[in-house]
Amino acid sequence: MKNLLLFLLLLSSAAAQQTYAGAIDLGPFRIDRNISLESLFDRLGQPSPSSVGGDVFCYQSEDGKTFLAITRMVGPYEPTLAGVVTLSGFSNCNGARPQITPDELTKWKTDEGGGLGSNVEDVRKAYGKPSAEDKVEGTKYRWIINGDFFDGHYLKEERPELGEYVLVYRGGAADNYRASMFGIGNRRVVWIVLSKHE
Repeated sequence: MKNLLLFLLLLSSAAAQQTYAGAIDLGPFRIDRNISLESLFDRLGQPSPSSVGGDVFCYQSEDGKTFLAITRMVGPYEPTLAGVVTLSGFSNCNGARPQITPDELTKWKTDEGGGLGSNVEDVRKAYGKPSAEDKVEGTKYRWIINGDFFDGHYLKEERPELGEYVLVYRGGAADNYRASMFGIGNRRVVWIVLSKHE
């Protein structure tokens, strides 16, 4: 009994000390320091009123193949800071016309070189075992597409562009607000989310 209690104590201590093992940055956005919205706007271009959906700013590459949504910090956080970025190979903003940016969004990579189109095994090799591997089904992960839920229902029945599953990386108690998620379709990364807060 004494050994069991000691084992459980060590196990809970190790879980509490688990550190974040996911991506730290994606392009110029970082989750280990504050990044102002203004610094991102300087790089991407000032958002037009039609590219803003509340606290979300929408961009697309000049070739129309890569999309970026930036969400400002909300709630008790500083609203001049970026809190979440979503990079995808499909439009991730409904109800807001994305601002076309000259920035080459396809070159936005994580600290380990992962980006859209990366092989799932490269993500696993770079970041290790995910905190969770979650299947995309039903309405799960529909929040990736800002504005997809409108007037009490989703705009489309299905969203195959979201992929089949998601590799989720979160920290333990000390890092519980950091997260990176890699949407996987056909064994390739189809979207990436980095979040300073959840």
